[in-house]
Amino acid sequence: RSLRNLCFKAERRFVHDRLGWNLRMTNIQASLGVAQLERLDEFVQRKRQMGKIYSELLSGMNGIQLPLPATDYAQNIYWVFGLVIDEKLGFDAIEAMRRLASKNIGSRPFFYPMHQQPVLTKMGLFANEKHPVAERMSQQGFYIPSGLALSESDMHRVAETVRK
Repeated sequence: RSLRNLCFKAERRFVHDRLGWNLRMTNIQASLGVAQLERLDEFVQRKRQMGKIYSELLSGMNGIQLPLPATDYAQNIYWVFGLVIDEKLGFDAIEAMRRLASKNIGSRPFFYPMHQQPVLTKMGLFANEKHPVAERMSQQGFYIPSGLALSESDMHRVAETVRK
C-alpha cells in the first residue's frame, strides 16, 4: 500500500522514506482488468496459436533466432514474438525495423539493458558493468506484430516480408 501511494510517511504526508508511485486505479480500470482476466485462458490459447503460426512460417531462416516454444521449466505463451538477428547478416535490429517500416509493418526493439539506462547511469548505478548477453539482445532483437487482433493473413504478410 505504501509503494502504490507514493510512500508517504504515515505520520506526515508528503514526506518520503522510499521512492514510490501513484498506482491507484479507478473502478472503471479495475472492471476492465477483471473482464480481461476472465478471458485470460482464451488469450493465452490465441497467443500460443499465433506463436506456432509464426514459428512455422519463419522456421529454417538463416541468421534469425526464433523464440523457444518451451524450456524444461516453462511453456512460451508468446506474449510478444521476438526475433534475434545474427550479426553475420551485417545489420542490426534498428535496420531490420527500418526495413519493415518501409513495408508498413510495425515492430519494436527489445528492451534496453538496465545497466545502460541513462537515468540509472546518471545516478551512478552499474558503473563499469558489462552484460554482453543483454547488450547483444538489445542491439539484435526486435518484436514483430503479435496483437490479438492480427489476422492469419496479416501474419503471413509479416513473415513473408521478414523472409525477404
